[in-house]
Amino acid sequence: MKTKDPEMFFKYTRMLPDQFDSILCLLKPKLLKHSRREYLSPALKLAMTLKFLAHGGSFQSLSWEFRVGHSTVSKVIFETCTAIWDTMQPIYLKSPTEQEWINISHQFSNRWNFPHTLVAIDGKHVHIQCPLNSGSLYYNYKNHFSIILLACCDADYKFIWADIGAYGSEHDASVFRRSQMGKQLDEGSVQLPKVDQLPSSNVEMPYFFVGDEAFPLKPYLMRPYPGRQLTEQKSVFNYRLSRARRVIENSFGILASRWRVYRSPLLCSIKTTEAVVKATICLHNYLKTDAPTTYVPPTLIDSLKDDGGTNRDGEWREIIQNDTNWQSGSKYISQCNYGFERQASRIFDIRCWSSVMANGIC
Repeated sequence: MKTKDPEMFFKYTRMLPDQFDSILCLLKPKLLKHSRREYLSPALKLAMTLKFLAHGGSFQSLSWEFRVGHSTVSKVIFETCTAIWDTMQPIYLKSPTEQEWINISHQFSNRWNFPHTLVAIDGKHVHIQCPLNSGSLYYNYKNHFSIILLACCDADYKFIWADIGAYGSEHDASVFRRSQMGKQLDEGSVQLPKVDQLPSSNVEMPYFFVGDEAFPLKPYLMRPYPGRQLTEQKSVFNYRLSRARRVIENSFGILASRWRVYRSPLLCSIKTTEAVVKATICLHNYLKTDAPTTYVPPTLIDSLKDDGGTNRDGEWREIIQNDTNWQSGSKYISQCNYGFERQASRIFDIRCWSSVMANGIC
C-alpha cells in the first residue's frame, strides 16, 4: 500500500510515504532501543501507532490486525508516542524567538486585522475512561471524564505551546495560571517582543495573547469586553478578537478531524493518554509545515467570504459537530489580580479605541 497506493496510505496514516520515511528516520534510534523481538521493527511500531492515532479503535482490534499481543500493542503505542514527543517537540514545538514572535504577530495582523496578537489560547477536554480511585477529579461540566489540553497556536494553525493532563474538573483559567507558561508570563520571564506602536498609529501597545471570557484580563492577555449592551467600538473590538481567536478553534478542529483517536474515549492509562495527545500535536505541526495543503485543504478550515468580513465555516465543524468526546474547556468569568486588572484595563481601552479609529469597522 505504501508504494502502490499513496492515496490510501495517506488515509491510513494521515501522511504521504515520504513523510512516513522522514519520521521513521528520526524515531528509529529510540524505537530500536525498545525492540525485544525481530518482527517488532521500528516501521511496524510507527505504522501501528499512526493507525491508532488516525482512526482510533481499541488495542484489541490493533492486536488482531497486527497479530501481536494486547499488552504489546499497549507498550508499543506508549513507547512510540513518547519517542515522537521526545524527538519532534524540540524541532516542531520549540519556543519562538523574539523575531519569530513578531513574524507571528504580522500574520495575525495581515489575516485577521488584529495587530500585536501573538497567539490564540483555549482549552479542550479529551474524553477518557474513569481512572481508578480518582473520584470526581476528572469529571467535567459535560458529565464526562476527561483531561484538559490547554494550548496556544499561531496564525498558521500550528501549536506554539501546550499543557496536557490537568483534571477535567478544572477551569481553563486555573489550568493556565498554574502552568509553566502562565507562571513565566506573570513573572515576565518569557521573551516577548517589546512594547511597540500599532500600525498606522503613534499609540504604543504591548504584544499579547487572545482568549475568550474564561481567561483573565492581563497586560499580555486580551479577552472580550463582558456584557451585551456594548458601544459600537467595543462590539467591533469583540468581533475582531473573536475572529482572531477562531484560529485556535480551527487548530483544535484540524487536530480532531485528522486524528480520530479523539472521536471516542481513550481507553488507556492517563500516562498513555497524555503521550497520545503530545504525539498528535507534534505530528500536526510537522504535517502542517511539511505538507500544508495536503494535511489541511483550504476547505477544511474557516475562511472569509468574498465580502471580506463574513466567516465561512470549515468542513471540520461538520465532521465533529455531534462529537461529545471533543469539548471546549470549562468556562467561567475569571477573576484576576487587581493590579493586573487596572493596568490591563487601560491598555484594553486604548487597544479598542485605536483599533476602530485606525482601521474602521470592517
